[in-house]
Amino acid sequence: MAEPVTQILRRAPERVVISTDYTPAFTPRELDMIKAATGRAYSQIIADDNSDERMIVTAWLKTRRDGYDVTLDDMADVVIELAAGEPDPTNEGRSSSSSTSAASGT
Repeated sequence: MAEPVTQILRRAPERVVISTDYTPAFTPRELDMIKAATGRAYSQIIADDNSDERMIVTAWLKTRRDGYDVTLDDMADVVIELAAGEPDPTNEGRSSSSSTSAASGT
């Protein structure tokens, strides 16, 4: 569940950092705002692999969760930084104590 915003900032930030494990959170009003600004539904934007618009929308949603009251147009000069998230401990590869035969099953 998204944390409540306790302070509203009216200017867009200079930079928004989005980690690879970031899960967007939104309100129905924000979904309407996205459709009004872009002419497309959020689900269409996120599913479009040929458009970078999803990066802008994701950064805008993160900015709003961070307490900024900005429009999608306000994001035009905001630096969007993609940061690596925490490594997945279940995907670290083979343990150094495992032998090759143990990993291959032979």
